[in-house]
Amino acid sequence: MGGDEAVIIAGIGCRTGVSAAAVLAVLRKAEDAAGRRAEALAAPFFRDGEPGLIEAASALGLKLLSVAADALASAQPRAVTASARSLAATGFASVAEGCAIASAGALLWPRIAGEGVTCALGGERGTGTVHFIGAGPGAPDLLTLRARAILAACPVCLYAGSIVPPAVLAHCPPHARTMDTASLDLDAIDAECAAAHAAGQDVARLHSGDLSVFSALAEQLRRLERNGIPYTLTPGVPAFAAAAAALGRELTVPGVAQSVVLTRVSGRASAMPPGETLAAFGATGATLAIHLAIGALPRIVGTLAPLYGADCPAAIVVRASWPDERLITGTLGTIEALAAADPIERTALVLVGPALGASGFRESALYSAAYQRRFRGGAT
Repeated sequence: MGGDEAVIIAGIGCRTGVSAAAVLAVLRKAEDAAGRRAEALAAPFFRDGEPGLIEAASALGLKLLSVAADALASAQPRAVTASARSLAATGFASVAEGCAIASAGALLWPRIAGEGVTCALGGERGTGTVHFIGAGPGAPDLLTLRARAILAACPVCLYAGSIVPPAVLAHCPPHARTMDTASLDLDAIDAECAAAHAAGQDVARLHSGDLSVFSALAEQLRRLERNGIPYTLTPGVPAFAAAAAALGRELTVPGVAQSVVLTRVSGRASAMPPGETLAAFGATGATLAIHLAIGALPRIVGTLAPLYGADCPAAIVVRASWPDERLITGTLGTIEALAAADPIERTALVLVGPALGASGFRESALYSAAYQRRFRGGAT
């Protein structure tokens, strides 16, 4: 992932008398985790004559490189893991990663431990990619297959712990570096991405819901483009879709509503542009999915009730798809009191519109026996 192909070298750290089988097992484990295959092995100068290492390299038809003391020492500051035991025994805190960095130029996959042996992968490039992933509304099984595959291949994962549940991180590799970005500003997040890119490491950047709305994605992409860092975008299940599923409702009902407006209200983080007002959207009669606005419920009701009527269906879906998901359903005339009786602090979506309670609507012509379309004939 993330850049031009380059020679991959497996850095090896081991005890005296390590077996070839142990070396091959940990190497395969590292290769499978990274999704890459090593084209050479690199061992420290004090272990390059180990029979088990020589036998393993021979079995694979790979060269066994020797990493000199000065090269191993200079690579230590760029290693991401360290072992006090290794430092005491060899004078180097990170042997496998040090060998990978010294021989290949950059660390691609951090140290993985086996039976008396460790392995890290390195490659001569600084082209890690940042993979932005829509992590969905919360439930781990709502991640897309593509999202799970990318997560499983990235040695670095950045996520917002306040809105991305820990269970989603279970799809990260066992030795991945995970960081909760809830306390970081944009400069700090940008620095993490730049450091991973320079080390040739791909980053999984998790966002809740879908990337296309209210994700602060645009400003991050602008910075990556400015710095020449490649990225990919993987969509996710949006919050409004999960909320509709929780309510058991379609948001577009024939003859009732055929438009859905995804919006929010002005807040500290970002003001609404002129013309993008609840009153303007409400005048259309569309289904409104109002994000990040539970604290503005009185304003929502006060603005929309004159337009939709006090008897218009309204709902609040709290933490859609999470184990503690809550649903509050009522009308514009009752929803404030219902919410006050069961207080909500955040992570809630407000839905308003007649489609939420529609029952006597006409059926769509799409599945009518008289409706002619390309794949099905009809009455003439």
